[in-house]
Amino acid sequence: RISRQLDEAEVDIAWQAGMDAVDLVKQRIARYSIRCDLTFGYLHAALHKRQMKGLDAWQAEWEARGYAHFTRLGDNSALAEHIGSDAYVGALHDTGCGHIQPLKYLHGLARAATLLGARIFEKAAVKKILRGPRKTLLIEGGASVNAPIVMLCGNAYLADVGLPEMRRRLAPVTSSILATRPLSDNMVKQILPTGAAVADENAALNYYRIDGRNRMIFGGRASYTNVDFGDVEPDLRRRMTDVFPLLANAETEQVWSGKVGITVNRIPHFGRTDDDVYFVQGFSGHGVALSGQSGAMMAKAVIGDASQFDVMSKLTHMPFPGGPLRTPALALGMAWFKLRDRLKL
Repeated sequence: RISRQLDEAEVDIAWQAGMDAVDLVKQRIARYSIRCDLTFGYLHAALHKRQMKGLDAWQAEWEARGYAHFTRLGDNSALAEHIGSDAYVGALHDTGCGHIQPLKYLHGLARAATLLGARIFEKAAVKKILRGPRKTLLIEGGASVNAPIVMLCGNAYLADVGLPEMRRRLAPVTSSILATRPLSDNMVKQILPTGAAVADENAALNYYRIDGRNRMIFGGRASYTNVDFGDVEPDLRRRMTDVFPLLANAETEQVWSGKVGITVNRIPHFGRTDDDVYFVQGFSGHGVALSGQSGAMMAKAVIGDASQFDVMSKLTHMPFPGGPLRTPALALGMAWFKLRDRLKL
């Protein structure tokens, strides 16, 4: 998708930016002594042969570019070393990636930014941006801020503050997560013995990991509608126990939901306007690493080095179909993909 729109040198820049994203997370954790349970190992798990074929193609493409962290797990014994489940036919094990406790990481970044001179104003929601050479941000409660440059980094939470060209190209998707109470060491060894995080290859995927307290953190149940379906715990527990029947008696400690911003092509949407409003959005589930790297690229662009930012800005992003009926259209489209996944087509 990227190589069809960029020349060879630009593809190399985009590729390197993706590789640098993970390295930047590791560097920041080390530099600022952020304790966030960094654990390496990530499994992309296939539920049927078509998905495994897609993983094989992905592995071949990345290894052709020199990526050396993939191992194909194509039989039950290889899978069993990492996942105590019969749900999958194979997986790609990626030792170049991993997982962290994202809230601890966020707090660590906030502390580091403050020490470096940044000022963070919580509970100061921007309600409107008045555009022009010197922009005015109208703050909830009547305050205002004037600024020559604005960087919009709210992703799926910008709502009406975002630019029209941003809103048309982003779908806020609700994803929910369940955390169990801490599991025994023996149970953890049975279900995820190497501590790798896992995500399946379904369009509406399940993703999960064991955290630093031995809790199963199980996410999924993507919703493309604005409807509040109430208690999501029963559905998340069903998904979790479908993969791990051993967790049928595991107690739930907490359940929460949040929004993920996705684009049509699942590639982040970079852009800037003539009056110096910069934005990046649509990390499509990979925001822990990509948002940090995108922010660094945006910051470089603001101070004069836009080489990476401009390459990513060249990528075309189609608006989501449906216009005023976009949300129902998205929900209908995803219903088809979910059905296809369920039927393993």
